[in-house]
Amino acid sequence: MSLTLSKTKLSFAIAIAISSLYFPFSNAATSSSGIDSSTGYAKNYKPTGDEMILNFDKVSWNTVKVDSASELTSALYNASAGDKIVIASGTYRGNFKLKTGGTQNKPIWIVGESTSNMPYLNGEDQNNGTTLAIDGEDAGGISYIYIENIKVNSARTGIAVDQADYVTIDNVEVYNVGQSAIHLRDGSEYNIVKNSYIHDTGLYNVKYGEGVYIGSDYTKWPGGSSSSEYDPAVDYAQILNNKIGPNVTAEHIDIKEGSSYAYIIGNTFDAKGMNDILNGGLSFIDFKGNYAEAAYNIGDQNNNEYFENAFEINEKSSGWGSYNDIHNNTVTFDDKYYDDSSVSVTITLPLGSGGKANNAKTNDDIKPTHWVVKNNVDTTNTVSNNTRIKEDKDKMYTGF
Repeated sequence: MSLTLSKTKLSFAIAIAISSLYFPFSNAATSSSGIDSSTGYAKNYKPTGDEMILNFDKVSWNTVKVDSASELTSALYNASAGDKIVIASGTYRGNFKLKTGGTQNKPIWIVGESTSNMPYLNGEDQNNGTTLAIDGEDAGGISYIYIENIKVNSARTGIAVDQADYVTIDNVEVYNVGQSAIHLRDGSEYNIVKNSYIHDTGLYNVKYGEGVYIGSDYTKWPGGSSSSEYDPAVDYAQILNNKIGPNVTAEHIDIKEGSSYAYIIGNTFDAKGMNDILNGGLSFIDFKGNYAEAAYNIGDQNNNEYFENAFEINEKSSGWGSYNDIHNNTVTFDDKYYDDSSVSVTITLPLGSGGKANNAKTNDDIKPTHWVVKNNVDTTNTVSNNTRIKEDKDKMYTGF
């Protein structure tokens, strides 16, 4: 977390420089083009005035140091505005939950003590649970939480944010999870995921192995067919300058119907290990919501024979999948893996459900097409200035 505005600029510049070394397909100039270096927000995001304070030096922190799972559980349970929960290096086993929020000028800061030896939060069970839950349901909604410098793994979901606004997840690593890595859900708005590394998801069920999952399927909306009910309006999410992949089995970012104004800027996608051939989750971003912007992202198929299209626009619920803007992205395809005929695939996939693991051998026919953008919805979506490597003008865009 940047402690002053000037440090914000310096921290962001360092993050970009490091990404060029750490992220194999990153490009500093490209990834920074759509991000405001003075705030760290997407350039086209319009601040509300209610954003979390940027200058953390102005906060009189109540520092709570923890070095055991029980101490972390207690610190989260008793947290209040202005608490800085500092987690020592080490492994913390269990499922951890924060149910209270901070204020605009006195957030709650959950931070690993060391950036070089970040603490591990280990959920211990890839079939069940969430390793770190930010859950405002009991409080009627919470806000102003900053999570930084931790590693999260080994639960069904890595980090879930429910009924919580203005939450920032910065420089975290989420991996070895049974389904999705980070899920922004249940009416949570104005949340940010940035400078983070997400890999090795879907180990319990490949169909739900998304890197970042924004919103909820329409069946889980109030009145839907599912027993779970979530507010679908997960709006104004910013997904900035992350590395997603390898071995993210489904979409790297899934923007669900009911969600609006997501900003997907400056990320690096690696398709190696993506294998959700059953659910069609073989694209970097699936746009099912409205008014999202995806720009200055870099993606590489990385010899994945199953990979389909870089970006897809789909309508799962009437009126959604519209007014999205996809521009200035660069995508590398291995075109040897597609032709004019279907390919029969036999693959053994984890397809657990109901808390029970299940590996199943699956036969399916796939026909990769390798479009940069495949628009299955309407004419309201805008596509411009994307780059395809290897260049193929006939494979840039299809749709309305």
